[in-house]
Amino acid sequence: MDNDRLALRLLSASLKRLLPGCTVLAPVDTGAEAIAVCTSHHCPDLLLADVSMSDINGLVVCRTIRKENWKTSVLMMTSFSVAEYAAEAVASGAQGIIHKDNPKTIAEALLQIKETGICSDRFLNAHDSFLRLKSEKNKDLSPREMEIVDRWARGRSMSDIAEELSIGQTTVRTHLEHAASKLGVANNRALISVWMHLNR
Repeated sequence: MDNDRLALRLLSASLKRLLPGCTVLAPVDTGAEAIAVCTSHHCPDLLLADVSMSDINGLVVCRTIRKENWKTSVLMMTSFSVAEYAAEAVASGAQGIIHKDNPKTIAEALLQIKETGICSDRFLNAHDSFLRLKSEKNKDLSPREMEIVDRWARGRSMSDIAEELSIGQTTVRTHLEHAASKLGVANNRALISVWMHLNR
């Protein structure tokens, strides 16, 4: 998963060459697609996911998948400092994080996760990460934000929500913006997608 389509094609071709014994599935260029693929009945064994995505932050994608799926291991990748995102990758339920500049190193990390379940000792395997995250539900959102996002996701308009909760439409909009920011999503469509997956 990477929103840079050229990088995605090049990395996909490199991994097919470097991992001849593995099936490399068609790449996806949005977080929403990755969530859909990894929460389907035919989920992949491994997901290679970029931290920086345009629709949904890669760490949020990982956390969303992990709350539903204990089978797919996730290796995060970044063009920035790995140390900067390592703790967040652990917290999101990933099995490792690596710099995205070297396809050979990425292939080696994927093989290590396939064999041992993790990329390094600071990470938990997919199943243990699932158990840890399954009990955490929307911990970052306030009760009011959860109430508003839930109504929004169920098709209520901003004016309906404002009237039902006896608040202004501007307040509703502000709560939705704060919720989107906290969940690492770029727009209301992505907010609804993540919310629905978190609350299955």
